[in-house]
Amino acid sequence: MDTNPNSKKKSASSSNKYMKFSGIAMQLAVLLFFAIWAGGKVDAMMENKTAYMTALFVVLAFGGFMVNLYRNLENLK
Repeated sequence: MDTNPNSKKKSASSSNKYMKFSGIAMQLAVLLFFAIWAGGKVDAMMENKTAYMTALFVVLAFGGFMVNLYRNLENLK
């Protein structure tokens, strides 16, 4: 029998911190989908032969996602 009630609180608190990152792959997939979709629309509107805006939107979305992830991970400490 566990006589230390703080050990359960500590393990639950630790797992709760990381649970908010459980859907991170889906967040990234949806973000990149919308970046590709919006970039494609802008490229079509500008009549670009090469998908410059699509590439720019994807790079910016991914970069912003990584910065946000880094900040969230730093706040866990």
